[in-house]
Amino acid sequence: MESRASDNITREQVLALDIATHTGYFSLHEAGVWNFTESKRRNGNKMHGAFRTMLLVYVRRYGIRQVVAEDVAVNRHFYDLRRLAELRGILLEVCDELDLPEPEFINPATLKKWATGDGHATKAQMIAACKSKYGIVPVDDNAADACHLYHYYIRKYRI
Repeated sequence: MESRASDNITREQVLALDIATHTGYFSLHEAGVWNFTESKRRNGNKMHGAFRTMLLVYVRRYGIRQVVAEDVAVNRHFYDLRRLAELRGILLEVCDELDLPEPEFINPATLKKWATGDGHATKAQMIAACKSKYGIVPVDDNAADACHLYHYYIRKYRI
């Protein structure tokens, strides 16, 4: 039988990310939202470097060995898609640098269906499901998505 990367990973070594300008994150160590909003006061375009630095620090600090993330979804806004694709590329590069397995990417509709029973669930429904299923009150929908990603992954691989 072929070995999966998840076979020797503990729950403490999993980090879930809802990648965006406001990146939701969830692990057993910490959870919340990282804000990578760009502004002229922050010397212009620093989102990519800040995202990369935050990932490196977090993964090293907590001994993360597996990242699970919401997959880039195509929507009507090309700019959003491009930003998400850029951040996904940075995530892949960080995993390569730290010799981690490639992140597992979960389709948003699959995650919504698993979390709420509705593949087209709203942000409010995802937050409510997080509260009812896990007793966790997320700061926003990004944090709720990251929480669901984490629980989806550990349930899928029985970690």
